[in-house]
Amino acid sequence: MMSCDAMPSIPTLRKDDKYHVFISYSTVDSIWVSRLIHKLEETFPDLKICFHERDFVPGKTVIDNMVECIQGSQKTVMVLSPDFVRSRWCLFEANLSMFQDCMLQKVIVPIMLKPCPIPLHLSHLTYLEADDEQFFDKLTQVLLSNNSQLAHSSLIHYQPSFLYNGKSLLTLPALNENGGNWQPGAFASDFVPDSLRVVLDDSRIYKEAIEIINGIPSSNSLLRFTVCQVFFCLLLVVVFIYNSGYIIASIATFSEGSVYFNMLPFLPIVMVGVLLMPILCIKIVCWKFCQAKLVTREMVKKTGQANLIFSKNSVLAGCSSRTQLYFVYASLHQCMETFYITFGHSSVLATNMWEKAIITYSSEYACCLARKHFPFNFTDSSGHVENGICFCQFVAHQLRMEK
Repeated sequence: MMSCDAMPSIPTLRKDDKYHVFISYSTVDSIWVSRLIHKLEETFPDLKICFHERDFVPGKTVIDNMVECIQGSQKTVMVLSPDFVRSRWCLFEANLSMFQDCMLQKVIVPIMLKPCPIPLHLSHLTYLEADDEQFFDKLTQVLLSNNSQLAHSSLIHYQPSFLYNGKSLLTLPALNENGGNWQPGAFASDFVPDSLRVVLDDSRIYKEAIEIINGIPSSNSLLRFTVCQVFFCLLLVVVFIYNSGYIIASIATFSEGSVYFNMLPFLPIVMVGVLLMPILCIKIVCWKFCQAKLVTREMVKKTGQANLIFSKNSVLAGCSSRTQLYFVYASLHQCMETFYITFGHSSVLATNMWEKAIITYSSEYACCLARKHFPFNFTDSSGHVENGICFCQFVAHQLRMEK
């Protein structure tokens, strides 16, 4: 570990400052946070740390206490975990108008304690990983630095077109992800997930879009049962053996007056049947695999239809399998304007072409954004996203590939 002498001196508290740092965390993570605070205070006795279990004023609401602690602290540390995102960060988002004024000038230090979705308002910040071997040194380096050196680390106003475009918001698992791979994925639509509420807070819109994806009917084929597959395969084997015996007997007794001779006109049909039996057997065995591909293809199409709704809120959903959906922030206003310039403003053709592009390509585009990987080089053309690929660039490339 780096020695204390190598560290910068502890910043001086200004007139309005009561603490050097306020630590916000979920009570579920309190044991880990308590150890961290103890280590910080033991290493730097003059470092003033504020945390709710010790320093919140009884009788005041949690919101009022948090606002006062943030206002009275030079920096705010947020210990990120799934429980924090569900509880503490929800308080921030629900009362963002109250917190923005006091947090815009404060340095925010996110710590990734447990893997979780990064809140959208913090997605521009570089977080510290709790399992990093140099975590404590990196944290103290930030905490003991003057705020003027960390001006880029404050909460900033919501700027969708510049800051958040292409950001991954959520990976939503299917409710039946452990079901058969031939079943369409079913997703919860009763409420908007926390990670989407910053950009999509209308549960009716979310429910309408998700129900489009959930609208794919499940197959009623008997082949979805393994026992039925075995039965039909055995039946085909029996028919195959019988027909093969019929052909052999017909050829062996090729003489007028024979029983089989009178049935020679049917021999071509029987021979075709014999050839088809193995093919049908393979079809039965591979039914679930083929059905899974069909289901995924249909889900991609339905996701594109749902994106006609999501895209109005700068959100796109992507589907690459039946088990999960990717959600990304994507502002498509400039791309839509390009379509209308190309096909004519206020024209029915422009609207139809835009909607067709959303339905056909938006799901795959969202998957590429979520995975941060595109299957082609984008340096040869310019688009509406800095250091990235915008939707109209993606559509143009896909059309060239199809030609």
